[in-house]
Amino acid sequence: MKWVALLSLIAANVVQQPSPVVRVGGGLVRGSVSEDGRFYQYFGIPYGKVDQRNRFQAPLPPPPWEGIFEASNENTWCPQIYHSVVIGDTDCLKLNVYTPVDANPEKLLPVMVFIHGGCFFEGSGSNFYYGGDFLVQRGVVFVGINYRLSVEGFLCLGIKEAPGNAGLKDQVFALKWIKQNIRAFGGNPDSVTLFGESAGAVSTSFLILSPAARGLFHKAILQSGSSFAPWGLQHDPLDVASKLVKQFGYNTKDPYEIYSILANKTASEIISAIKYSENRNWITADMLYVPCVEKDIPGTEAVITKHPGRIIKSGNYTKVPMIIGYNDNEGIFFVGKDYGTSLKEFNVLSPLQTDLVFPNEMERNATAEAIMRHYFSSDADDQIMNMVDLYSDVHFKYPSVVESQLYSKTSKEKIYYYLFKYNGYMNMPKYISMFVGKGGASHADELFYIFRPRGFPLPHRYLEHRMIRRMVTMWTNFAKYSDPTPSTSQLLPFRWQPGREPNPTALVIDRQLSTAPLWEPAPVAFWNDTYKKYRRKRYGFRY
Repeated sequence: MKWVALLSLIAANVVQQPSPVVRVGGGLVRGSVSEDGRFYQYFGIPYGKVDQRNRFQAPLPPPPWEGIFEASNENTWCPQIYHSVVIGDTDCLKLNVYTPVDANPEKLLPVMVFIHGGCFFEGSGSNFYYGGDFLVQRGVVFVGINYRLSVEGFLCLGIKEAPGNAGLKDQVFALKWIKQNIRAFGGNPDSVTLFGESAGAVSTSFLILSPAARGLFHKAILQSGSSFAPWGLQHDPLDVASKLVKQFGYNTKDPYEIYSILANKTASEIISAIKYSENRNWITADMLYVPCVEKDIPGTEAVITKHPGRIIKSGNYTKVPMIIGYNDNEGIFFVGKDYGTSLKEFNVLSPLQTDLVFPNEMERNATAEAIMRHYFSSDADDQIMNMVDLYSDVHFKYPSVVESQLYSKTSKEKIYYYLFKYNGYMNMPKYISMFVGKGGASHADELFYIFRPRGFPLPHRYLEHRMIRRMVTMWTNFAKYSDPTPSTSQLLPFRWQPGREPNPTALVIDRQLSTAPLWEPAPVAFWNDTYKKYRRKRYGFRY
C-alpha cells in the first residue's frame, strides 16, 4: 500500500491537474494547475486567425469552438528558422495566460503583456522561452503573445493585399482580445502594462505611437529596443521585397507582381530564400523584414504612417508611465553572431544600416575614419570589445537616448531609466556567445532574471534567487503602482526616482544597486553629429 501511495503521489505530480473552466469570446477554455499549485496556466488560446484571405494583412477573429478548448499543452511557433530548419505554423496567433489560484473576481489584478524579441524573424511567446511563473507569483496576471514574423508579418508593399506591419496588427489584435476577455482570468483590463525586449521593445514603442493601440494599455516597459533602432524600421521596403523575389528568378519592383509571386510560395519556401551576407546577420542583415511606415490605404487601418520622430515631436501618441533601459554590453550577442570572439579583418561600416545615407564616397570614407578613431584607436589587443561598444551604441543605446529625450520633452508622465550591468550565473546569451570572461551584461541577459524558460531548465537559478526577486519585484511593482520602488526594503534599499534631465539619472542594476547618468556624453555626441549629417530623409513610402 505504501508503494501504491508513493506511485500515486508521483503520478499526481506528472499529470497536469485541470484548472477551472473560463469563458472567453470564442467559447469555454480549460487550462492546468502549475507544478507548485500556485497559479493556473492557459496555453495556446487562439486570439486571431490567418489564412490565404489575409495572409499579409491584419488578422481575422478566430472561429468559435464547440465544447471546451483544452489549453494545457502549448508550444506554438510562427514560421521561422530554428537550428537551420524551418519550423512553425502560419496559424500561430495564440497567447498564454497565467493567473494566481487565489485571484478574486471582486478584486481584479494588474495585467502584464509581454512581446517577445528575435529581430522580428524568430522567437515565440511560449513558455519555452518566457515562462511567466515568477511574475504571476507576485500578484499579477501575465500574458505572453505570438505574432507573425519575417515576411509573413512584415511584407510591406503599400497595397491593400500587403499594406505592411501585419505582425504589429497581430499585437494590436491580441491587446483587443485581452481588453475583452482578461476579466475571466481575474485580470483588470484597465490596468495593462505592455512590455517587451529587443524587437518586443521596438514593437512596444510603435504601439505607443499608434492610434490603433490607443486605450489598450496603461504603462510600458522598453527593454533594449527603440523604434529609432536602425534595424527596427524598413527604410526602403519595395527594394527589400524585390531582393527577395530575385531569389525566385524575378526582377521587379512592382508591388502587385511581388505580391503575386510571394502569395504563391509557402512560408517555408520564402524563409529559406532569405540570404545573409558574411558578417551581416540579425541586426546588421541586408534583408530585414521589420516594421515600416505604411501608406494610407482606404479601408485598411494602419499602425504607423509617419516616422517615429515626427509622431513623438507632435505629441500625438499614448502618454503613459514608462521604464526605459538597456544592458551595458548589448553588442556581445550580435558581435558573437557576426565575428565570433576575435576580430581580425573587418569593415567598420558593415555594422551600420541604411538609415545613414552618404552623398558620396568621400563622406562615406570620412565617416569610416571617424568611427575608427572613436572606437578602435586604442586597446588593440581587445578590438572585439571595441566592436561590441560600436554595436551597443549604434543599435541600442543611441536610439533609446533619442527616443527617451523626445518623450521627456513631450510627455508629463514619469519615466524610469535603468542600466543593467549584472554579471551573474544566469547571463545565458553572454555565455552562449562565448564571452564568459567579459564583464557586464549582453543583450537579453536580463530576461533570465525575469522569466522561467522551459527550454532552458537552468537548475542553478536557485543561486540567483536574490536577483530574480529584485528584478521581478521592480517590474511587477511598476505594473501595480506605476512605481518600481513604492517603498524601501532590504531587497530594494532605496527609491528608484524617475528622471527628466537631458541626461537622466538611471538605476544601475548590478550586484549592488546604484545610480549613474544613463549615457556617456562622447558617443552620444558622436552619433548626434553623424545622424544630423546623414540621417535618411525618406522612409518607406513617406518623406
